[in-house]
Amino acid sequence: MNSRIRAKLLPFAIASLLATAVPAIAQDTSSSISGRVLDANGQPVAGATVQIVHEPSGTTKIATTDASGRYAAQGLRVGGPFDVTVSKAGMAQAEQGQVYLQLAQETPVNLTIGAEQAKDVQNLSGVTVSANALAQTFSSDNKGISTNVSQRELEATPTPGRSIQNIVRLDPRIVISDRDRGEISAIGQNSRYNNITVDSVSANDPFGLNANGLPTLGTPISQDTIQEYNISTANYDVATRRGVGAIVNAVTKSGTNDFHGSAYYAFQNRDQMIADYNGQPYGGFRRTWTAGATVGGPIIKDKLFFFASYEKSKQIGPSSQYGVQGSGATTEIRGLTQQNVADITAAAKAKGLGDVGGLNGGSSDLQDKRYLAKIDWNITNNHRASFTYSQTKENKPIITGNNNTLVLSSGWYKTQVDNKSYALHFYDDWSDVFSTDTTISYADFQQNRGPYNGTPMPDVSVCVNSVNGCGSTSSSSPGVEFGTEYSSQANVLHVKTLNAAWAGTLYLGDHTVKGGFDFQRGQYYNLFLQNAFGSYQFNNLADFNAGKYYLYRFNTPAAGLGLSDVAANFELKEYGLFLQDTWQVNSNLSVQYGFRVDIPLTSDRPLYNPCYAAAPGQAVIAANCVSPQGGFGRTNVSTINGNRQVQPRASFNYTFDTERMTQLRGGAGLFISNPPSVWLGNIYQNSGVTQVQFACGPSSSASAACKPGSVGYPVFSTDPNGQNAGSAPIPGAKGAQMAVSTVSDNFQIPSVWKMSLGFDRELPWWGVVFSADYEHIKNRNAIWYQNLNIGAPTGVLPDGRFTYYKNPKGGSTGNTSRANANPAFGDAVINLANSDQGSADSLSLALKKPFADEWSAMAGFTWSRATEVNPGTSSVARSSYSNNVWVNPNENKASTSSYSIPKRVIASLTWQHRFFGDYATSATVFYDGHSGTPYSWRYGNDANGDGFTSDLAYIPNKGDISFAPGTTQALQDSFWQYIDNDKYLKDHKGAIASRNGARAAWINQVDLSFSQEIPGLFKGNKGMLRLDVYNLGNMLNKKWGVDHRASFPLVRNLADFAGVDAAGKPIYDISKAAYKDSNGNYSPLPLPRADELNGPTQRWSILATVRYTF
Repeated sequence: MNSRIRAKLLPFAIASLLATAVPAIAQDTSSSISGRVLDANGQPVAGATVQIVHEPSGTTKIATTDASGRYAAQGLRVGGPFDVTVSKAGMAQAEQGQVYLQLAQETPVNLTIGAEQAKDVQNLSGVTVSANALAQTFSSDNKGISTNVSQRELEATPTPGRSIQNIVRLDPRIVISDRDRGEISAIGQNSRYNNITVDSVSANDPFGLNANGLPTLGTPISQDTIQEYNISTANYDVATRRGVGAIVNAVTKSGTNDFHGSAYYAFQNRDQMIADYNGQPYGGFRRTWTAGATVGGPIIKDKLFFFASYEKSKQIGPSSQYGVQGSGATTEIRGLTQQNVADITAAAKAKGLGDVGGLNGGSSDLQDKRYLAKIDWNITNNHRASFTYSQTKENKPIITGNNNTLVLSSGWYKTQVDNKSYALHFYDDWSDVFSTDTTISYADFQQNRGPYNGTPMPDVSVCVNSVNGCGSTSSSSPGVEFGTEYSSQANVLHVKTLNAAWAGTLYLGDHTVKGGFDFQRGQYYNLFLQNAFGSYQFNNLADFNAGKYYLYRFNTPAAGLGLSDVAANFELKEYGLFLQDTWQVNSNLSVQYGFRVDIPLTSDRPLYNPCYAAAPGQAVIAANCVSPQGGFGRTNVSTINGNRQVQPRASFNYTFDTERMTQLRGGAGLFISNPPSVWLGNIYQNSGVTQVQFACGPSSSASAACKPGSVGYPVFSTDPNGQNAGSAPIPGAKGAQMAVSTVSDNFQIPSVWKMSLGFDRELPWWGVVFSADYEHIKNRNAIWYQNLNIGAPTGVLPDGRFTYYKNPKGGSTGNTSRANANPAFGDAVINLANSDQGSADSLSLALKKPFADEWSAMAGFTWSRATEVNPGTSSVARSSYSNNVWVNPNENKASTSSYSIPKRVIASLTWQHRFFGDYATSATVFYDGHSGTPYSWRYGNDANGDGFTSDLAYIPNKGDISFAPGTTQALQDSFWQYIDNDKYLKDHKGAIASRNGARAAWINQVDLSFSQEIPGLFKGNKGMLRLDVYNLGNMLNKKWGVDHRASFPLVRNLADFAGVDAAGKPIYDISKAAYKDSNGNYSPLPLPRADELNGPTQRWSILATVRYTF
């Protein structure tokens, strides 16, 4: 085709957008085509037949144009190529081939029939291949902000971890905020708020225990099964259920009319393929490998197809690094001999504990098995169905120990996960103007944490020679620990989820109306009872033989209750209704508006706690609790039942009449999140009256001395199911204090308002598209954890904050914290409420060149800011509260988000060439540079007496403070010198540090993939050799690619607060080793810590892959 005709046809074939857009269905598993058919005079052709054929499978859709010449087809397979043919009696046929479709996106295909020009359309294959990306970008359906990752891009992208994290980072607005934990954050939002689906089935952590938001430590599904990803931060379609964080939607591959498959093996070992860091070898896994196979093809040609895969991954972990003195182990425990171990294990056997294990024969291998099977059925030309079965099984042993305690194999534990899902989809065109999409899915998730050797027994620690128990520091007496680890004695999770969704689309001329419903029923059972088998500590072997324990803890269901009553055992149903209209105002403007309603319903309530509900000062003596000073005057049985949220949304797309494709798009709407169910589960587990906690010993939660055999004190028992604890709290022990978790009466699932505006422009070179996107997020119902049992303040400290110590001017040593708190309750009376504080903004600029002429490229820059009240970093209510920092507790004040990465630059370049026949040589370089993580300067102890080490530090000027007695002048001088040399501290002297006000250094990371195809054994087969290099820059310079992050939860300690002196000045104690370097100068814990530098993400590594395809 000559350039004159080409220039004439392209604006029509691509830019002339259809008058009726097909809205993408949220968490869609399909694609769509729509367009308009005109005659030679530019007039609409009614009654024309449009045939859409997926060439690899023969899947066919038939549509008929309406009076305006419009047609649409939904429920199509992702990918292609497709062939689109239009015909009408008495008019010349028109055809367009080589059409490729993207997941959850509409591709416009407009055709002219009845003219000589129409004959040329079928020869547009070269044009449509290069222009297909333009057609999908410049579409009236493109109203929000999203990134599609095609099969070609998936194959080219460096994936050294073979994980979802390697893929989502291709969107400039999404960052891996913690590389070691795999946290995925979109515009500074909590990683637990992401909504990740595969074939419309949730791939999120179903309960919310994992920081990465995924159900397993490894990837939940084999990346070799994925056909395409759609990643969005703003999708205004009302069928979108969860949209606060990133919406990551993936669809798996399907079979075709040809048999295709692959077998692969990926390998990495630490000795040759993972770098040292400053001479420090990697101390994690010894090697890791993944082996798998895929196969797909026809069962009945053009009718019924299958696709299946199996993958196994194994990470060979180290055996125990701990050993007795002189053993040659990586960590030798000073003062502990082999004879000590032999004597203690012999005594344990004599007491009937049996084999308590040793250090040999154990491993910490992480093993994953992933299965997938899929059936696609072309029922008729206008009805299609698919069924997907997926299962992931994971087993992770944990070898425990510390620098002072040798833990035998009976004290190790393992976590086992079994995650199964079933999904059935129907795609139906009932007429030319009405189509439906129906999905039914079921998921069964089980996670068990139990003893490594499978034998339950009490947790027992025996010190060598101590008077105050074993410890983890070198100054403590060494010891030996065995028996079931205290948090693994009753730890079971089972979640069953049923989902159903139906959406109907009705085409009414210029309007496309979509309505439907979705439903989810989650059944949750989480048993987590620490010390259920009992936990003992003995000062020496003689005490162990005599059964004279120094410390004892035992938790058991309250009288008349069983384990099921201790567990969070509840059902939550969520109903969603939605309605939307898409109005094609004219050929340039498309407007979409609608709403959805989400209603959570549950009839399950926590067990009522009359002590908690009592008015303050009203004494309560009940069957399951005692509180002489009353409670908090509020109920503990509130849930989210019936707290519906109505979410209006509107969006638009405007196409400019310009020679080069240009469009403006935007929208606004309300979105709810996908909150961790464990946050709601806390209220069932922590009612304060379902379990009895027995404790005696020297800790703050169990201050009474242990008297084994005395009244109220049980004798030592080796039977995990026969701990003789009685039914009443130990006299004088603080272990009987109640811990209660609640939600406010009107608590709403977290929600945000979103607004975005985007601009796209085709540039005159190589099909490059420039995009600019602005997005604003405003919290409507954020999370706000409150501690209700701090008590009234007792005074004010010199920097203006309240103090809760009995002696307001005293430090933490020998002082009583929470002096006015209710003594019947502990420090974990936590209420989850909503806050409207916090927001985020993001501005992204991007350039993208689609693959053509052997190369593709992309570059993007994002500036963002995000604030929050609470980062929600934990599955435990108390930890979610305490993993924060503040000036005064319970502040409803937004500050920099823990997930905020203000600046990010990404770029990639892919090159491919066939040097040897049809065997491609490919290389891709991906660069990710971004700001470091934020952190807070706090005190290293409890400064204000609220019971938590969460107090933001005052950054002093000289003369503002005094130092603890014994602080040398040299140490004081180095303290002031350090402050003057640290930019943040220097700029904020005379003020209390801001939460997340400081920030770690910029991170530069470069990843590389290189692959070479080679001849296969048979015709049409190919082999491939591939190398993925992670953190390539670190190979060139050991300082590059290192994440200089602060310790979790992103804090650094400035000093210990030691009280107020006679002059009214704060007293700072910097005498601890944690505040000094090897020369005795002031130096708080550096960034990064030495143990964090030992992680695999802090150094370069190589993953080698061998693949065979047919």
